[in-house]
Amino acid sequence: MPNNNKDSINRLLHLIHQFIEKKIVVLDKFERKDVKIFHYYNEIVRYWSKLNYIFRKTFRSLNQVDISKDELVRYIYSTYRVIFENSSNNEILKELNLSKNQELSYLIFFNKLREFSIKIALKHKQLKEKLSIEEAIPTFVINRLLPVMNFEFLKKNIQFMNNLTKYDNFFRINDFSDSVVNQRLINEIKEELKTYNISIKQDKEIPELYKIPREKKSLVLRSKSYILGKLNFQDKASAAVIRVLSPEPHDYIFDMCAAPGMKTSLIAKYSKNQAKIVACDFNIDRLLISKNLFLKSNILNLYLINADSINFPIRFENYFDKILLDAPCTGSGTFLTNPELKWRQNRGFLYQNLTIQEKLLKSALRLLKPNGILVYSTCSLYAEEGELQILKFLDLLEALELPKWFSPSYKINDRIIHGTGRLFPSIHHTQGFFIGKFKKKEV
Repeated sequence: MPNNNKDSINRLLHLIHQFIEKKIVVLDKFERKDVKIFHYYNEIVRYWSKLNYIFRKTFRSLNQVDISKDELVRYIYSTYRVIFENSSNNEILKELNLSKNQELSYLIFFNKLREFSIKIALKHKQLKEKLSIEEAIPTFVINRLLPVMNFEFLKKNIQFMNNLTKYDNFFRINDFSDSVVNQRLINEIKEELKTYNISIKQDKEIPELYKIPREKKSLVLRSKSYILGKLNFQDKASAAVIRVLSPEPHDYIFDMCAAPGMKTSLIAKYSKNQAKIVACDFNIDRLLISKNLFLKSNILNLYLINADSINFPIRFENYFDKILLDAPCTGSGTFLTNPELKWRQNRGFLYQNLTIQEKLLKSALRLLKPNGILVYSTCSLYAEEGELQILKFLDLLEALELPKWFSPSYKINDRIIHGTGRLFPSIHHTQGFFIGKFKKKEV
């Protein structure tokens, strides 16, 4: 566990080095609690291509070419501190703990870096390249989205996903009692949070959610209410998916890709903890996280299964009243909270997910009763993972109504696909989501 500033910086540099090596980086619980590590790692990864561009331009202007990966990590960190925070030379040098000879080279670099102008550097670039560098977004993402949204709207969504200060934090109470008990619990939580100088606001579209200022989240995480499991944080788009599913007490519901369990627990809440729920996931580690959440929440009538929902191990068909398929996807709507996903975006990654989604949809339609409800969602901004995926199955589906506050889905061949909608970061202040709601036709 990092115990001082030097330990934090060394660990941070190590994590950035792993990212450069294209290794899967998962911050442990101590690193997530370390404000310096958590903040700088995520923000440096978020702006990786921009920082790398600025560093390379500056480094080459000093007639420098070769550099080790260890040195690259230190220079990229320094570039962030100078460009984004205008930190002093002495402060950065102290953090890096360099030798006297190294310090001289870095001071020369810092002085040159402070002369850098992104406006001048990008003056003659084309719009797409300029946007890619300025907002640190792969051109692959831009090229995929321009056919379905205009340039300015695309830019607004990308800018929102780069700015955590604009993102609303929501929590919901973790209780399945009647409305009187629920109100008593929320009053208790309100009173406790007042001691932290935190006021909460009920969401108008999803009343089960309560909004807090983003900068106050760390204080809520320390609260007794959170530690005792009385409340859970949940993105509004994620909660909207379950509101669309509309679980009822008598329903037999299949959550096909359930881990880490937040949507499943909300299914239980909406159904007053009476619906029979089968929660399945292929990833055993994520499923164990779900198990702990479900035990803590005291969810009843829940069957937790570690299996592949593409080939779900039951002999029956036409079995479930409602199915939620919150499908694996590229995560192209979640760059705000998952900046590393930016740098995994490519054709191979997209088509790998498309194949899985199509197979899961076929499985869902086999398991769903005639006239049963299917909700299909992805945290993706790509049409391929939403509208174009649903188009393949429209002959088997009847569109159902979505909430009025959703944005329309993309037009495909100049028409909107009924039963589908989208949540956009720049409009709804949520993750980017595609959501479709359908009834299975009788055949």
